[in-house]
Amino acid sequence: MTTEEFAEQSIRLGSHEAELNRSDTAIIVAVKSRVPLPPSSEIFGALSDASIACAEVINTYGARPIPANVRAGLFRLHCAITDLAATLKIYVMLMVRPT
Repeated sequence: MTTEEFAEQSIRLGSHEAELNRSDTAIIVAVKSRVPLPPSSEIFGALSDASIACAEVINTYGARPIPANVRAGLFRLHCAITDLAATLKIYVMLMVRPT
């Protein structure tokens, strides 16, 4: 792979990370402001797209080592996926708790 391809992968992973972070923030704001959540298709679509992007990057390298900047992008994206999943879990717990 060329340096440009490594950079493209890092940018793509960063783009997915930013999308997940926006969804996470939107859910938190919605809960605090008592306004509707973003459409579930957007939230789960972003999660699905991020997961697919991770799998594609990992498959690109096979047994070869993943460059540090790409590996860091995968790590940050994994953290964003985990954060959004935790936010969704907390949201559901708050919405179904007895009053």
